[in-house]
Amino acid sequence: MSTQVKDTTFSNVESVSRLFQQVHKSAAHSQRYKRELLDFEDGGESNGIDSICSVVLLILKQVPQLTADVLKRHFAFLTELSKTYREKYGSDKLTISILRCVLPFHNANDKSVRAAVVATFDALLRTVDQSNTSEERQDFYQESAEMLKLRIHDKFAPVREKAVASIAVFQTGKKDCDVTQQLVALLCNDPNADVRRQILHCIPARKEFLEGYFHGMVRCTQDVVSRVRAESWDALSRFPWRYITAYAQAKNLDLAELLFQGLTDATNSVVIACRASLTNCWLHRDGKDDYAAFLDPIDVGFTISNLAHFDKICREILHFCKKKKHDFHVPLDTESFSTSLVLMWKSDCSLSMDSDDGDDTVLLPPLDRFAAILQDTIYCYARPDAEAKVVKFRNADDADNILRILLSSFSIYDENGYLSHVDNTTRNALLKLLHFLLKVVPDDDPSLFVDAAVRCIKNLTERTPEETTKTVTSALDSLFKSLRLPQKYALGFDDVEALVRKGKERQQELIKLKVQVRTGESTQEAYEELKEEILRDEKFLLRIQLIVLAFLSNSQRGDSIPPFCTHVFHLGRLQNNVKVRVAATRSLGLLCLINPESVHTFMPLLLSDATSGEENAEVAAAAVGVCFDLVLEYGLKFFDTTTSDRVEFNSENAFEARLQKEKEIGEEDVHKVGSKKLLSVFFELLHSTSFDIFATVIQGFCKLLSSNRVQSTIIHEVLARLLLFFVHFQMNKKDNLQNSYMTDYLLFFFRSYTSSHPQRQADFAKAGIVALHFALSRNPLFAQKLIEMVTRLSDAFLLSVVRDVDPDSVGKVNNPTADEKEAEEEGMQLRTAVATSSLQSARLLRELSKYSLHETIAEGILCEIAVGLSPDGLKVCLDALETRMYFYAKEPRPFLFYCATKAVETVQDEASKTRLQAFLTHIGRRYSNFTLASTADNDLPSEWSAYVANLEKCDSVFEEELGALIPEKVEPSSGGQTATKKRVKREDDFLDVESIVGPHKRSRH
Repeated sequence: MSTQVKDTTFSNVESVSRLFQQVHKSAAHSQRYKRELLDFEDGGESNGIDSICSVVLLILKQVPQLTADVLKRHFAFLTELSKTYREKYGSDKLTISILRCVLPFHNANDKSVRAAVVATFDALLRTVDQSNTSEERQDFYQESAEMLKLRIHDKFAPVREKAVASIAVFQTGKKDCDVTQQLVALLCNDPNADVRRQILHCIPARKEFLEGYFHGMVRCTQDVVSRVRAESWDALSRFPWRYITAYAQAKNLDLAELLFQGLTDATNSVVIACRASLTNCWLHRDGKDDYAAFLDPIDVGFTISNLAHFDKICREILHFCKKKKHDFHVPLDTESFSTSLVLMWKSDCSLSMDSDDGDDTVLLPPLDRFAAILQDTIYCYARPDAEAKVVKFRNADDADNILRILLSSFSIYDENGYLSHVDNTTRNALLKLLHFLLKVVPDDDPSLFVDAAVRCIKNLTERTPEETTKTVTSALDSLFKSLRLPQKYALGFDDVEALVRKGKERQQELIKLKVQVRTGESTQEAYEELKEEILRDEKFLLRIQLIVLAFLSNSQRGDSIPPFCTHVFHLGRLQNNVKVRVAATRSLGLLCLINPESVHTFMPLLLSDATSGEENAEVAAAAVGVCFDLVLEYGLKFFDTTTSDRVEFNSENAFEARLQKEKEIGEEDVHKVGSKKLLSVFFELLHSTSFDIFATVIQGFCKLLSSNRVQSTIIHEVLARLLLFFVHFQMNKKDNLQNSYMTDYLLFFFRSYTSSHPQRQADFAKAGIVALHFALSRNPLFAQKLIEMVTRLSDAFLLSVVRDVDPDSVGKVNNPTADEKEAEEEGMQLRTAVATSSLQSARLLRELSKYSLHETIAEGILCEIAVGLSPDGLKVCLDALETRMYFYAKEPRPFLFYCATKAVETVQDEASKTRLQAFLTHIGRRYSNFTLASTADNDLPSEWSAYVANLEKCDSVFEEELGALIPEKVEPSSGGQTATKKRVKREDDFLDVESIVGPHKRSRH
């Protein structure tokens, strides 16, 4: 009897196995195979389910040999079979049996088996009978959940991805749910982009899930991988707009900025996903195509910090509405004046102006009516009690937002020629309104509307610049007369010294009153009154400085600058208020940019402010930025004494004559600080303890290098300093946001700089050799990080001129999302294969040979070895020579062989000597068995001496200034512990929670 049962079982397993084999070949007849499998139950076969489970286990063992398409058909067939079984028999016995039989193999050694197990759970868990709440079933669910919790942390990414999809059915979405907590943590920390994308894909559209995942979804809109960013927008779009806005308001998140970033993403798929979320879901599905219902939750009651964000959003809304109704327009309805209406009206005007068949005259009201609307808005903002004559505001608290939009619409009138043909009455009315707006000093933000109002005045008075000066001067005069200190002592603009002296006396009087209040000799009211007077004067002074700054910002070279500007920022520089001093310093810099005659007069003052110390860090940082801007505009030689003959002006040498005139503008050479002194000050500021000053200097040097404003004689020194600072930041960026910021900033600059031009890459390589010489004797680990950076960015494959030869082929080498470790392992073989298989192979190889720099770097490394190094430093150099050198040059370089020979002769360690000899043999074979004996170059010893002398000279310069930058090397412990390789966190596709700072919006008062 047992033999008969065994034979029947074997027969059933064999039949089921054949059916599954047919399914694996093709899914065309899967329905017929499914019916045949279910016939086991209809025929009363008791072991039908057991046979299916046995076959599933057999297939599980063969998973490593199966293709992805076969597995896809296999899991799809299992899903359909389980669904049909449940529909036919009203039981999920087959599903549970299959899951139970594969569950023990979740921890198999083979990663493909583990992936197949979690894929089976992913396919079948959603087909179980959820109404079955028996204790046995709950125990099985608990066992499955515990297994999947282990697998979501599997070391193999596809296992984690499928495990995430499976375990998602067990989460509730709330923050107290253990599964949700683990998935949120994975969403922020998993290094694999597909795992993060799968977590986002599994978020259902229920309110409780928004509570748990909101921050994670917002973070993922900034992910480094585009498919994760696109999936995050899809996940957000599942939730109603009212929920999104409510959570954004509670979390102080600027949704307008978030949408703008999505709509302007560099990847088209992300833009499409964001646009679909905005228009198809939130506008159409939730708002029923009502733009006001969409915009009001993010603009009403909030201060709009950036109009460009809303302009982009409104343009997308208009495009969507115009697809449904071609003649859709948003007129300026004064009967229901709101922020959303004015935003859409302005965007509609801009869109009509940009389109060929658009008619902006239908949307733009006449300037006299626009002046009336502007007047009501300004008075509603400045005088809330004033009655509006033309406009009926839906919400008077939004007058500041509406005013900002109306002022920005002046550019539309200007570009369409309305302002050039406006009548004098309307122009005077508009100038009067803008003059009044400049005199309004808000308590919260004295800079409000200053730049916009001055720009509008410039647009209105383009043909009569004297009216601009007159209007701005009148506003400044009114504000100055409102100051209590000049009123009290009858002082004017030009009485700067007296104003500063009286201001200091008033500060001393305030301190004296504070002491007297404590002793009872004075009242608290007198102290508060004087304090309020000082604060009011500081706000008015800041408004005055900002008006001058805006006036100069909208001026250009050749414009006449009124004398009052000099008095204003001279007064501002001597104040105690930091914001006033910063604005005055920037105004002074703008004056020097507009008027070259002022540069040599005010440059010593700016340098004095720049070196004033850390107690005035904000002012010093502003002064440093201004100094770099002036060097960027005029060049370093401009600050040296002119010794050449004057160039006569003619049509052929107009540019040289202009440069000569700018150099001779300063009549007294004593004012010229000199380029060497200027650079020495900049180098000294690199050691400032204030991060603002230091970051400004770093950014300034990057600007000068990008604009070719650094002299060729010192460019290597500047780049070497930046490289040393970069490695220092890179090694100390953990748990330090400032170091992380500077690391990212310098890395972005170096990548752009080295890829832009072959000469720049060559300068970078030579600077790397100088920095390496300084670092090797001090800290080998520091030197190792440095040489890795230099060799990676000195690869000729990075150059734009090489990339343009065959972008597709070069892109295989320079893939930013590729695994760096794998790329290093492939090394030269990958580059050679790409170059030889390219359609432009000959040209690509010629360009690579022409711009190859690793030979130069190898010469520097070999020179370091020949001079003498510590064992650790020698190991760093040898590792770099063996693993990081990509030689593309076709012609041999005698100096490279000379340096290698000197290094072999110098090194005493036999193992190191063997490695060097192997390297020398390798490069000899590469260049057709080239040897030094075959060359007639007798200048190699002198070139060697000059090379070493130059490195030692740079080393002495850096030792004095940057000696403390590189930490002392740590001696390895002698406890017998073996060194283990630390796993490096890849930054290319890693979403770091701590490195993401959520956007903030200004709160409304």
